Amino acid sequence: MSSLNFSADAFESSGSYSPVPAGTYNTTIYEVKIVQVKSGENAGKDQFNVQFRIADGQYENRRLFTYIPLYAGKAQWKTLAFFKALGFEPKPNEPFQIPTPADLGGKPIGVKVTVVQDQNGGDDNNVAGFSSLKVSDAVANLASVLGAKPVTGSDPFGDIF
Repeated sequence: MSSLNFSADAFESSGSYSPVPAGTYNTTIYEVKIVQVKSGENAGKDQFNVQFRIADGQYENRRLFTYIPLYAGKAQWKTLAFFKALGFEPKPNEPFQIPTPADLGGKPIGVKVTVVQDQNGGDDNNVAGFSSLKVSDAVANLASVLGAKPVTGSDPFGDIF
């Protein structure tokens, strides 16, 4: 078997990213997976593992991650805020049909981010809330994802027709 020597520089720039600053970011849902809670009182219950992609600005294309509980519990505020920000209308004491991961992919959503200390004493991002994007923000997000340029001039349909 052959060997490989790594330079000290490779360890310095191992692809780790510092957290993005606290604030609210326009994002799109990049990936959703259903996973189970690994430990604690909710062990074995389903949750979404959600990856968001920052859609614009200095941190465009950076990723943010969070879990969305799919069960009633202490963090159900997060579940309710997530679905409401995406335009779903859960109602009190009525069954809510949970969308599939495929239904959520690519949807625009505002994500509130805080910076917290991780278990090793470093900084890490925490998704602390959600907001709906205005229609104009959602269109701008979609346009940026598709690589479209803003329409200028008096014809809002440009060269589409």
